[in-house]
Amino acid sequence: MAAEVANSVKVKSPVSKVEILPTSEFKEKEVIAKQQFVKSKALNFPGLDSLGIPTGFTVADSSGNTGSVFFFERPTISNETEFTIGQIFKTEMGAANILISQALTTDSAGFSFRPTISFSRGGYWIPLNLGPIATDVSRLSEGNYLFTAYVAVESEIESPIRAMSSSNGRDLLAPPKQVIIRLVMNPSKTRVLSQAVLVVERGGK
Repeated sequence: MAAEVANSVKVKSPVSKVEILPTSEFKEKEVIAKQQFVKSKALNFPGLDSLGIPTGFTVADSSGNTGSVFFFERPTISNETEFTIGQIFKTEMGAANILISQALTTDSAGFSFRPTISFSRGGYWIPLNLGPIATDVSRLSEGNYLFTAYVAVESEIESPIRAMSSSNGRDLLAPPKQVIIRLVMNPSKTRVLSQAVLVVERGGK
């Protein structure tokens, strides 16, 4: 697997909140991330129902393709102070090839989300350097949590190590400019019930 870089954000649930990680040119990126968050809050892309709730485990891209995914649950990590669940989310076929390794942690500080993302080009996974992340979490009427992350992509990470991307999805010629992740968690935040991902390509909408 190619080298991965993880970004993390903190969200005190159930109150919606946006936090941006410190990066270079922090102030400018903070403004951009918040503006993008406001524009994207009313989501409507394949994999979401009319209320914006994920209907299953799906991936879509800004070229209009919808695909199936491989979704793998990692063993949970639990101790006296925190509970972490992790998953691998990967395009199986039908849409842009994307690989997401995500960790969702609940502790005394609230709820945190750490994604590591790669895209496929020329049959190989290319890890991405992630920029600002805007997030939102809300409580649904049945008690589940709806969580959304708008992940900006700054660049690809150059690495001499390359891992083949074994899927029937569509390779990209350039890194995506943004990845939008929306998922539903159970009331105890111990399980992801559904997840829809949109890969926003450069030059796309």
